[in-house]
Amino acid sequence: MSTISMPEEITELLRYILFSDYIELDLSRKETAISAIIIANIESGKTSLIEQFAPNTGILHITDLTAWGIQHKYINELKIGQIKRIIIPDMINPLNRKQETVSGLITFLNAYISWEGVRTIMTYALQIEIKIPIRGSILTTIAIKDYKKLNKGLAAVGFLSRMMPITYSYDSETVSNILLEVAQETDGWRDINLAFPSSPVNINMESGLSVELIDRARKIGEQAGAYGFRAMKQLRVLTKCVALSDGREEVRKDDIDRVLYLTGKYIGYPVTKRTKKDGG
Repeated sequence: MSTISMPEEITELLRYILFSDYIELDLSRKETAISAIIIANIESGKTSLIEQFAPNTGILHITDLTAWGIQHKYINELKIGQIKRIIIPDMINPLNRKQETVSGLITFLNAYISWEGVRTIMTYALQIEIKIPIRGSILTTIAIKDYKKLNKGLAAVGFLSRMMPITYSYDSETVSNILLEVAQETDGWRDINLAFPSSPVNINMESGLSVELIDRARKIGEQAGAYGFRAMKQLRVLTKCVALSDGREEVRKDDIDRVLYLTGKYIGYPVTKRTKKDGG
């Protein structure tokens, strides 16, 4: 893996996000595993960052997909929880289809990553009622130029609000360091294997520690045009993931501090310039 600090920190953040698939969630409070989307410029290493984790247990790594394909080929693995997370290296691939197909996929993914889960599948070839709703998470990327074209449509159907947005850009010093690594052939990436527990773990977190996340949740929510309630739930789960990744069942103050640092630096939507046509 690259030795540049920014990719290392984003790798750390992604590692915590993946551990959310193994947190014991409180469905009565509408908690979910954390789904995330990396939004960054081309040549930013977005795909390499998430594909480091593709070999891990419980992950379906797929470059292109439709709702029909997922439901027909992987329905059994989804139902029994063998597949917990879907990694899509570049979200633009499944979004570059006819509108009907894209709408079907987003509708399925919206349900899949929400606390309600997928409860019914009704297509011309598959009609099933699911006793235990199928729930899971996704991890994907999109280039900023594609995000700017599609963000209004994806936001309108609630897809983006369910995702934790990860954004970053390289300064000139980092670009120079990466170019040097490429020139010296030291820019390789390696697979990262995580030690997931065999079953979901209940992580304890004192309410006093949780309160420290409120300001960050509010800021994330405001950026998305919301109140921050969903961001607050995501931040709570993310903090528990830090503890779980360290083999602990109790959140500590330094876990909160680490989440505040990483989310303050990398979580947020990229600023898009408004045009006169948009009213700007």
